[in-house]
Amino acid sequence: MTEAAWAARIAERLDIQQEAFTGAPRITISGDGRVLIEGHRGLLEYSEERIAAAAAGGRIIVKGEGLALASMSGRELLITGRLWAVELE
Repeated sequence: MTEAAWAARIAERLDIQQEAFTGAPRITISGDGRVLIEGHRGLLEYSEERIAAAAAGGRIIVKGEGLALASMSGRELLITGRLWAVELE
């Protein structure tokens, strides 16, 4: 059994969210104007059209118009603006 499968199984048995147990990011999109990324591992790119953050297993890319970091901490990024896409690489 792989480590990821093992972690998912334990999270399920303990009835907790897998991302809290494994460090996987959680992305919450609200309408077309807000994206909250929890569990990021740093900002990689920042412009009004594209914001990229490192995450466990890859990158999270937010594309849009007039994008801005409304808040940023070591754990969370709140991005606002007109959203076109959120991609995982």
